[in-house]
This record gives sequence, structure tokens and C-alpha cells, in this order.
Amino acid sequence: MKRRAIAWPWAVMGHKVGGKVMMEANVHGNDGVQSLIMPPRSPLVMRVQDLLVLSKARVVSMLVFAAAVGEVLAPGFRQHWLAALAALAGIAFAGGAGGVINQLVEPELDQHMNRTHRRPLVDGRIGRAQAAGFAGILMALSVAILWWGTNELTLVLTLLGTVGYGVVYTLYLKPATPWNIVWGGLAGALPPLIGWVAVSDRIEAMPLWLVALVFAWTPAHFWPLAISCREDYAKACVPMLPVTHGVERTRREVVRYAVATLLVSLVPAYLAHDWIYGAAALVTGVWYLAMTLRLRRMHEGPEMDRYARRVFAVSISYLFILFAALILGHFVQTSGLLKI
Repeated sequence: MKRRAIAWPWAVMGHKVGGKVMMEANVHGNDGVQSLIMPPRSPLVMRVQDLLVLSKARVVSMLVFAAAVGEVLAPGFRQHWLAALAALAGIAFAGGAGGVINQLVEPELDQHMNRTHRRPLVDGRIGRAQAAGFAGILMALSVAILWWGTNELTLVLTLLGTVGYGVVYTLYLKPATPWNIVWGGLAGALPPLIGWVAVSDRIEAMPLWLVALVFAWTPAHFWPLAISCREDYAKACVPMLPVTHGVERTRREVVRYAVATLLVSLVPAYLAHDWIYGAAALVTGVWYLAMTLRLRRMHEGPEMDRYARRVFAVSISYLFILFAALILGHFVQTSGLLKI
């Protein structure tokens, strides 16, 4: 019996059949490649999917999760749950606006990238005026919700993060320096602090260390992807580190930042006397460091590029595990289940 597998979603193409948009996907089998016509999606569903891509919903979900961690760890979380919810909504809308601004600024870059050339603005499924209006609506909602439900410091920090990513990183750092992701990563590192401040209305050591953790993690997370996409960045004349300094130098930097992430990740365990989290941070940090060391030793070629993408994907799980362990350790401590 012949086995067939349907290609991944990004290989799906739309065609008009009888006035309706039909989706076509390649079906690969032992007898060659065939076309499979899929049922049409409604225009509303397609527009919602395009808006989610335009606002970088997957990236935003990580920002919201990081902010939720800061909220849960902050003193007074249960008493200020309404402010916590407002902060998450405000961060989500602001992060989405930043994602739209990012794509508005660099459509030429997206055209040269295999992973981005099907985005709504590049494909023309959404116009620039529509995208700008969508970003304005998201930002207005964010400001209104944060102003109503949180405090001024939360609003200011959220605006700094949005401007830092959508404007400073995208317009100035990305085209100007190969260290763009280092300095630009600070904007994406703010959500734990924003969540903490939304609940407690003050800045303390713990959220600052969480910001430092995400700040150190970001280059070690992004540069493996940049390695695998280095040819696309070179064609687009974007000075990413693998383009300007080579793969070898970039892999050394990935290892260095993985070490820094491991060291910084242990500090919250000391501050909170949370050895459940501490054990998780040590194990996962060594695990990720081992992956970066393997990447460092590989010969350049397609296999290394595939593994670099795997390291990039695993880095997301690494950060998720760290934050989940922080929440688990906090609840174990506060519930009295285990005296640490």
C-alpha cells in the first residue's frame, strides 16, 4: 500500500475555481507529486489568519506568557487580578502593533526571505493603508486598556517596548549593526517587568533579573535561525552577524550567550530560594548549552543548517520550561506543600 503525506501548510497555494478560492497542496508519494484540492476557506477565516500573521501572533503569545510570569510572581497578584488581565490584554495589543509596524517597514526584506515571502503585505492580501490602520487600532486599544486597568509605569514600559522593537530595532539597529538583536532584544525582554509592575506598581530585583534572563537568551535563540537564513539576509543586504562575521564567529557567540543565559537563569532561584526552579534551570540550561556546543562543532553545510533550525526551535521550549518552572516553584512555596 502506497503511503502519501500532505505538504506543510506553507506549501499550500490558493486558486480561484468558479469564483471561489480553492486551496491546493502538493501530495508526495512513491508515484510522484500530485495535487490535492482542499475545501475553500471562508473569506473571514482567511482574513483573520492574515491579521494574526501580520501581528506576529506567535511572538506575541510568548510576550504575553512572559508578562504573566512576572504577574504571578509579583506580590499582591491575587488581589490585583483585574490589573493583571488588563496588562496582558494591553501587552498583546501593543505587541501586535509592533509586529505590524515591523512588517510595514521592511517589505523588501520579507520578499527575499523564504520564511517570510508569503506574508500578507508581501503577497498583497492586505494593503499598506489597511495594515497601518490595523496597527493604529491595536495601539489605541493597548493604551486605553492599560490607562484604564493598570498604572502609568506599566503604560510607559509597554510603550517603550513597542517603540523599541517597531521603530528603534526595525528602522535603525537592524540595517545598521550586526549586533542588532543584542540591543534590540531589550525591548522583547521587558514583559516580565511590565507584568510585575502592573500588579505591584514598583520595580524590584526579581523582575529585573527576569529581564536580564530574556535579554541574554535572545541572541542565543535568534542567531541559530540567522545562521540557517544567512543567504537570504545576504541577498537582502541585512548585516546579520553570520553575514558580516561568518558562521564560525556566530556559533561562538551562540555558545557564549547560552552560557550567559544559564548563569543568569540561576539567579532567580537564589533570590526566591526556589530550588525546584533552580534544578530545572540547571538541567535545561546544560541541555541547551550542549546543543549549542554540538552546533559549534558541526561542519558547514545543509546538515548544520537543519540543526541550527532545530536549536532555534528548542530555544523556545527552553525559555518556556524556565518560566513554567518559576510558576510551579512559586505555587509550591506559597501553598505550603513543600517548605524550602
